[in-house]
Amino acid sequence: MIFSTQPRSTKTTTILVASIVFIVAFIGLVYNHLDSSFSLPSSVHHAPPPTPELLRFFFEKINKPSVKPDAHMYRAWDSFEHKLEVEKPQWTRPLGEKLCIIDMDSRLFNESGELFGPHPMTWDQSRHVHGLSLGFLNHWAYAKIHGYKYYYIDFEPYEDRRASWKKPPIISKILPHHDVCLFLDSDAVFYNLDLPFEWLMNYWDIRSDNNSLALALDPEHPNNHDEFNKTYLNTGFIVAQNNPKTYEIMREWQACAEDGGRHPDCVNFRFNRPGKPTDQGGFGTYIRYDFPDDIKELPCAEANGFPESRSGCQGTFIRHLWTGKKNWIKQVVGQQMPGSFLEIIHKQFLGERSQFFLTEEQLMKQNKI
Repeated sequence: MIFSTQPRSTKTTTILVASIVFIVAFIGLVYNHLDSSFSLPSSVHHAPPPTPELLRFFFEKINKPSVKPDAHMYRAWDSFEHKLEVEKPQWTRPLGEKLCIIDMDSRLFNESGELFGPHPMTWDQSRHVHGLSLGFLNHWAYAKIHGYKYYYIDFEPYEDRRASWKKPPIISKILPHHDVCLFLDSDAVFYNLDLPFEWLMNYWDIRSDNNSLALALDPEHPNNHDEFNKTYLNTGFIVAQNNPKTYEIMREWQACAEDGGRHPDCVNFRFNRPGKPTDQGGFGTYIRYDFPDDIKELPCAEANGFPESRSGCQGTFIRHLWTGKKNWIKQVVGQQMPGSFLEIIHKQFLGERSQFFLTEEQLMKQNKI
């Protein structure tokens, strides 16, 4: 190529540079919008490292708590007003680590695209992103935003009943170290990351002097009724308060499926069958009737379900995506952690694993957590 010794005009140079930038940008757009069947090798990641600045931007700017615990009204994105109806809200200050969120599972989730897999999850390979793993990540991120204590418990399954019967002993072991603990199934997520849970407890009138546990009603359906034709409470979302009655309820619930227990027929709920939803069925058929004044029912429309289920339960605050878990959880969490944020946040989660991960054996041996 021969370069002219005559200087070019500034206008010509500007046009040339702009043309090159346009071509590079166009090629990048085409490359990024290739057919979805093409995926990058798992070893290639485009997200920047989880620097303190990026993490602060996500946790303290995008999703910072948007209302005080006793604010009169919450409006998500300045729409759809939700007002406190209680005259004197109990929860007036952030609880911080006095409130805990508990995740537990017996599965390893160590495959590619999963929570503890070899590489952080990335939307560059969205087909391989594991829905339930996103649910856990949502819980951790929500705890991080509001300063709550987070636990992930890796437990050994029972041999004679479904693993979900582990909820009572594990919750009972952690709760004494906090005022309130939340348990969520991996397919249940916090829909509004900016909304403090103290505000929701005021909204639902969950008080330390009027209940021990709070659970959401299931949708109205014949399979969701107990033998007395009352709708089950869904044990996939539990608000547990640290008081003596809570531990009494948990002991009764744990013993319900044992041979020779207070409710002999509760052994029929050891495993999941249509109309016999295991630990949920035992709780709903027996335990809630033993403690009618200590267990609060939360509206299904607000604390269960999701709009696409067409069940009448919208999951306004807690989305419980019992069906289509591979896709619907991605839709919710994908909006909360778009683009590179998924990979950045998952990297930070993995980097902090030692702060929250315990095996069941480790948990049960500890006096202090």
